[in-house]
Amino acid sequence: LADMKPFYQWKLKVLPLMVKWFQKASACQDYFEESVDVFQRRELSAMYKFIRGVPMLVADGFWSQQLKQVRVKKRNFEEVEKKQLLALLEKKRKLEEEEMQV
Repeated sequence: LADMKPFYQWKLKVLPLMVKWFQKASACQDYFEESVDVFQRRELSAMYKFIRGVPMLVADGFWSQQLKQVRVKKRNFEEVEKKQLLALLEKKRKLEEEEMQV
């Protein structure tokens, strides 16, 4: 965990950079004397160590994403509800106009 400590200051912003770095490094694998399995274990180990060091950030990120999705669904529901209410009011207004004409 100690070798991941310098990255904690950037929190989860560094995670995509780590993924990209490992993707680029895997292209250079021919120059290293280690198998694909060893490289993948090294990559997984680094990700695990980093995420293990910032568990609350990961949990917070997950729950904030869940909360964001709930808010979007609520907003969409409210918009549909508003449109339906406006449609009903318009229908009522037209019926009242027809009754007044008769």
